[in-house]
Amino acid sequence: MLRILCYVVKNDVIRISLYIRRYHCILFCVSKRLNLYFLKITWLSQFSSFSLIGKEIDFFTYQRKRRELGKPCNFQEVEIKSFTYTKQNAVIPPYVQRNPNHIILDNIAEYSEHSVNTERVSTRDQVMFHKEGGWPQGIDPAEATDQNKYRRRFEKDSAFAVAVNELKNTIESCIKQNNQIDLFEEYFLNEESEHQVENLSTKTLMLFKDQNSGFKRGVTEISWHPEGPVKAAVSYAITRFQQMPEGMSKNSYVWDLQTPNSPEVQLESQSPLTNLMYNPRLVDQIGGGCYNGLVAIWDVKKGKGPAIISPVEKSHHDPVTHFQWLFSKTGTECVTTSTDGRALWWDTRQMGQGPVESLNVLEGTGQNDMQIGATVLEYNVEAGPTKFVIGTEMGSILIAMRKPKKPVEISSRLGVENGRHLGPIVSINRSNPNPKYFLSVGDWSAKIWVEDIKTPIMRTKYHGSYLTDGCWSPTRNGVFFLTRKDGWMDVWDYYYRQNEIAFSHKVSETALTCIKINSNGGTHHHAGRLVAIGDQDGTVTLLELCDSLYQLQPREKDVINEMFEREARKEKNLNDAIKKQQDMAKRAVPKDNKAALKWEQRKAELISEVEQQFSSLIKKEEEKQLDQQYKELDSPKQGKKEKKQAEPPKEEEKKPESQKSEEEGGQGAGAEGEQQGEQEGEGQGEQEGEGQGEGEGQGEQEGQGEGQGEGQGEGQQGEGQQGGEGEQEGEGQGGGQPDP
Repeated sequence: MLRILCYVVKNDVIRISLYIRRYHCILFCVSKRLNLYFLKITWLSQFSSFSLIGKEIDFFTYQRKRRELGKPCNFQEVEIKSFTYTKQNAVIPPYVQRNPNHIILDNIAEYSEHSVNTERVSTRDQVMFHKEGGWPQGIDPAEATDQNKYRRRFEKDSAFAVAVNELKNTIESCIKQNNQIDLFEEYFLNEESEHQVENLSTKTLMLFKDQNSGFKRGVTEISWHPEGPVKAAVSYAITRFQQMPEGMSKNSYVWDLQTPNSPEVQLESQSPLTNLMYNPRLVDQIGGGCYNGLVAIWDVKKGKGPAIISPVEKSHHDPVTHFQWLFSKTGTECVTTSTDGRALWWDTRQMGQGPVESLNVLEGTGQNDMQIGATVLEYNVEAGPTKFVIGTEMGSILIAMRKPKKPVEISSRLGVENGRHLGPIVSINRSNPNPKYFLSVGDWSAKIWVEDIKTPIMRTKYHGSYLTDGCWSPTRNGVFFLTRKDGWMDVWDYYYRQNEIAFSHKVSETALTCIKINSNGGTHHHAGRLVAIGDQDGTVTLLELCDSLYQLQPREKDVINEMFEREARKEKNLNDAIKKQQDMAKRAVPKDNKAALKWEQRKAELISEVEQQFSSLIKKEEEKQLDQQYKELDSPKQGKKEKKQAEPPKEEEKKPESQKSEEEGGQGAGAEGEQQGEQEGEGQGEQEGEGQGEGEGQGEQEGQGEGQGEGQGEGQQGEGQQGGEGEQEGEGQGGGQPDP
């Protein structure tokens, strides 16, 4: 057992220093009173002795077994070794400073982009019956007497008066605050900005995708529900000729905005629908035209199939291009157009008997004019209940009038002489604030028309892609929308500027086919705020416009009306000036110029004679060639010999100098005859000059018909002379034919 003694000065030591030697150690202690104590400890094998020099102190004894102390210390005297680091001056190799020194530092985190296709979640609506609750047992909510008895009994309760008193104090404090400061005061109520402050924008609300998974069908028409933007009927079809695959679905759908994943109603038909529209009076009826020319009426309450359908023999022969309900007391009249060149008026009560009235779409006024296809029709009650605007495949616009007890007739034709579209018209739409003006869309531009003028008063620039549809804003006078084949929607705002597009939005990667804006407001959306756009893949995109695109701007109505009236006056003045110039040109030509009339008649006769002679010559040549081919087939050797005999001798070998001189003389005489004929024609009139020219040409043709023409110099001398004589005779006679 090794006993270790430690001496501690009670509450007096501030520093202790220990010096260790080989056989003993000295411990120095400095007290707070600056007294120095040191203790010498001698190391023994079992016990340690110590001697204390200085003040008497207390000591404590600690005991521990030897094996717990570890290996005993064995100190030895060795030489001093230095372990410090010595810096060595290494030889630095020669180097060149980099100037300038560019360092690029970046602390942007690296991101990776991944695309994941999630499965489509199908949702449905669950109907739940809610019964009025909160009444105690024994009281029927449907009985008013039971409710009144319970209320009287409850009002007599003392707790009821306390609760009313507490509510009274709270409401009284709020009323006092409101009397001091009006919390709902609008400081800038009467101040309006003259220009748009908001940036134009649109927001995609939802997508309605075609349920036909096998083939991609294009959206042909969209119709909003008459009671508001709560439902929309959409028709689907492939309108390209003979591009409809077998087994393709022919159904169309009615979509509810609350459930965009699945259609609410399915419309079944024998042929794909190319056009459809809600009945504004009977909102449960939907009318549409089919690709095979039939007209059908659906009743949503009765089922999926059509309730009324037109007979095949009395329907259109081509696909129906437009279906329109008419304003009537019964709400059963409608009109359809087709590319077969007819517009048919129907009464759904007499659909089996065929159309009530029909109109042949003619661009001209003659009876023998050909019918042209009607592509679109516009009908607006405010513009006139008997007035119809029809767009044609030729790019012109026709206005038809349907007066009572009279057949339908075309009253005016717009764009026939000037201003028509370069392709079929795809849309005609009247402005709701200004029904007098209407918009037409076709080729690469849109034009604004007025019924009194036969040329457009305003037109847009040519777009970079073909236009497919367009419509006016139902709330703003100067805003209209256009859809393009490259998937963009363009917004024109004539109140803002007339030479450029105000706003463009990329809707789809495929071609857009139709566009419709809600004209009636609802609970959640105002009129003119929702835009439904269909594309070629069967997807309907629902967009929400910003406030600036559907809210009427200050003084917009007056500014747009003044602009349209100014342009209409300008176009009318230009048309009047052109008519005056044409009348002046007609007056400049004398009416009694019989020579001019005779010359026109003679010219027509000469042209017909020349055409007959030319055709007879061609027939003779063809007959000769056929006879020669038959001879070669009968006897090939004899045909070759006849060919060799029939070949004329070369000019250099066979023609003598006398014949050459006679031919040159004949050519010179012919040239002199031509000059004389021209001079005589100038003196005697244009009629004789033409006759001389013809005589000369006939003489040349006779010379060639005999085998060797005088101009070619391949015939004999007598034939060459006959050709020259023929020319001279024709020139001298002034239009007479040479003697063969």
